[in-house]
Amino acid sequence: MSSLPVYQISYLTSASVTIRTKLPIPTPGPGEVLIANAAVAANPKDWKVPHWSYAPDEAYVEGSDVAGTVAAVGEGVTEFAIGQRVAAFPKMLALENKWGAYQEYTVAPEATTFPIPDKTSFEEASTIPLAGMTGALGLFVMLGIPAPGSADVASNEGKALVLNGASTSVGAFTVQLAKRAGLYVVGIAGASKALALELGADIVVDYRERKDEASLVRAIVAATGGRPTPWAYDAISEGGSALMLARALAELNKENPAKVTVLMPTPEAEKTQFPATVTDVLTYVGTSYTEDESFAAPFYRQISRWLADEKEPFIPNRVRIMPNGLDDVAEGLALLLDKKVHGEKLVYRIKDTKSLKPKA
Repeated sequence: MSSLPVYQISYLTSASVTIRTKLPIPTPGPGEVLIANAAVAANPKDWKVPHWSYAPDEAYVEGSDVAGTVAAVGEGVTEFAIGQRVAAFPKMLALENKWGAYQEYTVAPEATTFPIPDKTSFEEASTIPLAGMTGALGLFVMLGIPAPGSADVASNEGKALVLNGASTSVGAFTVQLAKRAGLYVVGIAGASKALALELGADIVVDYRERKDEASLVRAIVAATGGRPTPWAYDAISEGGSALMLARALAELNKENPAKVTVLMPTPEAEKTQFPATVTDVLTYVGTSYTEDESFAAPFYRQISRWLADEKEPFIPNRVRIMPNGLDDVAEGLALLLDKKVHGEKLVYRIKDTKSLKPKA
């Protein structure tokens, strides 16, 4: 790391403010990779965590999606070389600034770092790590659906998945993953429903066209066309969406068991209304570098291969560039908080950060 600067510009986020500051560039530990960020992407958790998890006077570097080049590797890292193009999912909720994305350099576990082909831009690659793995873990670990390439993936043929939030960042990846696994995808979306169809959803129910939950459930049931539908993926997970999906699954499966995965814990008052045959399971992407690392590490490498595939490439999220790079972090968090981002991912390019440029 002798050629690297000693300090970097970082953006600390608290529950009330985002602060530009200067922090030392971290040294990667054993099994870790230091990445010189070219582009980093925003997720709703970047505002939720400071509001829900930090003490009022705490501030940390947020962000969990990075893409750039390898600047240094820790002891035992053999897969990556200095200068290699990579994307990564750093540890989240770790309350340690080296893992944050909103800065010039970020440390990530080797397991959740993956190479990106030349045809994939840093901006595109930065949209993948958190949301792509959230989709994969939900489908193939929490719901237990056979994954693409697995020995029993053929058992998915003829079965359907109900996907709520099919045009969200997570939903856009989940559509693609479910189709690669051979499922019929019934998406639920609104203004960005065309995106879900472009990515492979077989049919999309527009929730805006339904007057109440009962009519939405009927539309979902009809959209499956009578296919066995034991699973639902809730990429929204708020406002009673899990209960709505549970009721749809109960109608579809009658006395047979069914399962919905959620991205936020379902409130107890909501869970008590679940039909007896339907259970919910929480998908938490942080398990990708703990108990589910044995799934996540090879799956990230599979995503690399799909990105390079000329015939059937894996499609990153649509990118919305924030014009002032990291200087726009606070604005991006406000847009996410106010739910003004639809069918696209906010991306910050380090080179656009005006505060990093020397004054003339």
